[in-house]
Amino acid sequence: MPQHAGPEPEADEDRRAYRSALVARHERVTKAGRAFALVLCGLVAAGVLLRLPEAWWVPAVGFVAIAGLVFRLANWKCPACGERLPTRGGRVCHGCGAPIDE
Repeated sequence: MPQHAGPEPEADEDRRAYRSALVARHERVTKAGRAFALVLCGLVAAGVLLRLPEAWWVPAVGFVAIAGLVFRLANWKCPACGERLPTRGGRVCHGCGAPIDE
């Protein structure tokens, strides 16, 4: 019976590359989400406090919110297969089965 010494070095290296790519994507999405939230709050505060016409700042708020959503959808993808990752309750990629959190 052959003894299995553990995971192959290539597989271990691939796993580390996948994890680092996933962490980088998560950090990018988190930072961008905070930036979009800050811009949204700034637009609303400027619109209300400076009594700007609602015809200007309300569509701007909508545009920034939609831009944030599009950014999130475009960037929260699996580094291995490119499939969109689940945002709630998912622990694996639906496309390739790679674990999201370990």
